[in-house]
Amino acid sequence: MRIRVLLADDEPVILRGLKKLIDWEELGFSMIGEANDGNELRQLLRECRPDLIISDISMPGCSGIDIIREIHEQSLQVKVVFISAYQEFAYARQAIQYGAVDYLVKPVNKAHLESVVGKAAALIREEYEGERAREMLTHYKRKHRTVTIEELLDGLMDGDKRAAAELTRMGAVALSRHTSVCMLEPDETMGSASRWEERERKLVHFALHNIIKETIEPGGNCLMFHKDGRFGILIQHEHADEPRKLADDLHGKINAFLKLPVSLGIGRPVCGIETASDSYRAALKALNYKYFTGLNRVIETDETAADHSEELCSIAELEENIAKALMSQNREELHAATNRLLVATRRRAAGGKQLAVMSVYNAILLLDQHMASIGIQLGASGQDPNALLARLSGHVAYEGVKKEFAAIVEHACEQIVHKLANKEIAELRRVKAYMEEHYAENITLESMAAMIYMNPYYFSSFFKKHTGKNFKQYLTEERMKHALRLLLETDLMIYEIAERVGYNNARHFSDMFKKMYGKLPQEYRQSASVE
Repeated sequence: MRIRVLLADDEPVILRGLKKLIDWEELGFSMIGEANDGNELRQLLRECRPDLIISDISMPGCSGIDIIREIHEQSLQVKVVFISAYQEFAYARQAIQYGAVDYLVKPVNKAHLESVVGKAAALIREEYEGERAREMLTHYKRKHRTVTIEELLDGLMDGDKRAAAELTRMGAVALSRHTSVCMLEPDETMGSASRWEERERKLVHFALHNIIKETIEPGGNCLMFHKDGRFGILIQHEHADEPRKLADDLHGKINAFLKLPVSLGIGRPVCGIETASDSYRAALKALNYKYFTGLNRVIETDETAADHSEELCSIAELEENIAKALMSQNREELHAATNRLLVATRRRAAGGKQLAVMSVYNAILLLDQHMASIGIQLGASGQDPNALLARLSGHVAYEGVKKEFAAIVEHACEQIVHKLANKEIAELRRVKAYMEEHYAENITLESMAAMIYMNPYYFSSFFKKHTGKNFKQYLTEERMKHALRLLLETDLMIYEIAERVGYNNARHFSDMFKKMYGKLPQEYRQSASVE
């Protein structure tokens, strides 16, 4: 470091001599100013913030003793070397008692000046390094304490009771009536083109960290932590509404200052930090529910409980209601049935996005199959299933999935309107209805052709033309559909299921089942029970 030097003497010749006597730059000093009297020295002391003052001890305005007394009283980090005449020797020695490094007797000797300023420089650098060391030690202690607290909070959220005791011992937490946990995360868009780069992610994390820290520090009753890529806040409070007020405050500041959408989940308050993990889990559940409630919101645990207040209907029954409404062309009932299915799906998902997506995905495939059974190709089963699933998963909120499903149902309705005008479709519906009801019986292509007074060869072509499948394949799939339902919903033996869907040979049934679903019936049942 270069040492900043201020010279002061009421004799200009002395000032010029001091500046020329030694090579200040070479010795590591920077000359920042000079004063011609005590008052000017006092002003430059405030303005220039020198490290070292070399001053005549007796000057007009105020003396060097006055200056060094002010430096001592204000605890300024400034070293002083006095210059005095021989007859002021005793006066100069008194100045040493106020902290002057040394004194120089006029006329000033070069060697003596170099020795004295060298001594002063050594003291200044020593104190500077000592202060830096103390600052670094304080910084590392504070950082270590922060890291330790974060590690303990992480364990506390996992239910570690020892972490609660250690946080109390450290004085990081205090007694309070309630303890709540709030979890926060930015609502990053789901599209791959708009996903944040790592640099952007770090900047967002840094900005969020600062806003949260600045918001919670004044109250002194909150601790911030990071867990699984989210921000967490442990809130100790007396009044039940405090967590919501804090969350709303944070949400508003982040939206205003960062223009960033974020979601916050608030867990139920608990008594004492020992059970903070209960509030943490509730906060996570509330935060995950943003997929259903909408993004950029503060979500409380009570909102997630509302979806379980009504009795849940069978999903299969709701899907069947959509199919019936489609066939009857009752638009009002169709919209109501579609909405009931989507609401039931949300409730059954219990906050889980993937469960909701898979349920709607399966409903689309079933609808597509139903439409195909009456000779209408919607296209959902014809495309890559992974692409359909990816598209549904790509919606940032359940509202997007709902709109897509409703659009598919509406398209199916329009297709039926168009197709029902065709007599062949009506005949096909009759055949399909019969097969749906009598699938367990000995149904043949010939018997179905005779039912609608059609040549078997023509019926075969007609059937494949409108369904995209040959008669045998469709009948097998129809039977397997019912077999799968019985396999998952009942405790029937495999041979009993085979008989109920039209197979006298259980081995043949198992082979056909594996061909369609990739596993033998018993294997499929076991894997489904594990999942």
